[in-house]
Amino acid sequence: MVTGRRVPRLKILHLANGKIVHLANVLRAGVGYNRGRQARKQGEVVMCFSAEASFAASSVLAASSIAIARIPKEKAGIPLSLFPAVFAAHQFIEGILWLNHDGVLPDAYKAGALYAYAFIAFVLWPIFVPFSAYLIETERKRRIIMLLCQGTGLLVGLTLLLSFLRDPLEVSVDCCSLSYHVNAPDLLIAPYLVAVAIPFLASSRRSLVLFGVAITGSCAAAAILASATTFPSVWCFFAAILSAGLYVHFRIAARTTVHQFSTSAPSGAIAR
Repeated sequence: MVTGRRVPRLKILHLANGKIVHLANVLRAGVGYNRGRQARKQGEVVMCFSAEASFAASSVLAASSIAIARIPKEKAGIPLSLFPAVFAAHQFIEGILWLNHDGVLPDAYKAGALYAYAFIAFVLWPIFVPFSAYLIETERKRRIIMLLCQGTGLLVGLTLLLSFLRDPLEVSVDCCSLSYHVNAPDLLIAPYLVAVAIPFLASSRRSLVLFGVAITGSCAAAAILASATTFPSVWCFFAAILSAGLYVHFRIAARTTVHQFSTSAPSGAIAR
């Protein structure tokens, strides 16, 4: 684990023509790979984030949520369509935490932003994900699996909520990533993953299965690239970016609905 002051994010080194070239303007949003002194000794690669990265992600997700809102959809799909919007708010909140750490915002904003971020990450998602997947599923056996995930998510979410109420939350910077200190048992990691990934993997809709695979893959990537305490921040960032891909799901679903209506309607029924 790397601790200490934040590592400058604009030092990204690239070997070209035998010389070390400093790419100071690459990824101005603030995302990159960086190494602290201890990490360099251990050969670890650490994800590096910033307020700019969080606000940039929030903007992209806000645009994605607006685009999804304009697509006709069934009422059952509305909770799922809110994912990019919730993630946009989530990344915006983390941007506020970064600004507080950088001294741009006073500590008066810290507590509210910290608990809001933690509530979404640790309590809302394990409950909201299986609920959203269950609503749009039509096959009975798959819905049973999602109900089991819903029960698991409720247990995880409420347990973590109680831990927030019992013990104060803390946030710090661990090698240019935010580190959230939550007093919760490690055994909740597996049930949490079950609650947020299995509902999509069990879906009868191929696009959602692919989304579930991507979420699971992003979890593995975050586990490799982040420390134990920065894992929530890194995984949430990856999942947030992936949620923008739900636009494809809703676009496909809308086209399928139109096609089914056109083929089932009597000849001339849809002509104007």
